[in-house]
Amino acid sequence: MAKPRYGQRQNSPIIRWVYISAFILTALWLISSIITQKSPTQVLSSFFSIIPNPAEKNRQLFIAEKDSLITVLEEQLAACKGTGGYKRGMVLVDSETMNLRSEASLVSNIVMKIPANAEVDVIYYDTKTYYLKGKPGKWCKIRYAGTEGWAWGNFIEEF
Repeated sequence: MAKPRYGQRQNSPIIRWVYISAFILTALWLISSIITQKSPTQVLSSFFSIIPNPAEKNRQLFIAEKDSLITVLEEQLAACKGTGGYKRGMVLVDSETMNLRSEASLVSNIVMKIPANAEVDVIYYDTKTYYLKGKPGKWCKIRYAGTEGWAWGNFIEEF
């Protein structure tokens, strides 16, 4: 292989392909600006505007999830509120009393015992479904005789 003379460059084939590709892309860019009768910068900006922006897609998904969550919460709130306050319910248990608990848990403290067939104010139901003796149900926040607490929702029948 001959030694390059002073002032001559010796480019590798990869560099030559890079130059050729850059030349072809620049030519296509300029030709497309002539065909569309737009400036080259307008052609570039319109090209990049058709490429989807992943951040915008994620933002739209977040807004849709947020809107659906708000709708669900509004429906739950509307279901809990009656005309002029809370819904009314009756305690239906096989025993003489039902436990009113401080938290939505079987191991929480018992605040008071509510007699069977007593009327209570239903404040709201917990959003999670639990299983008690194999039957699904939800904890219910209720008020009885001015005291608020939690009771197993399957033992309360709303009217």
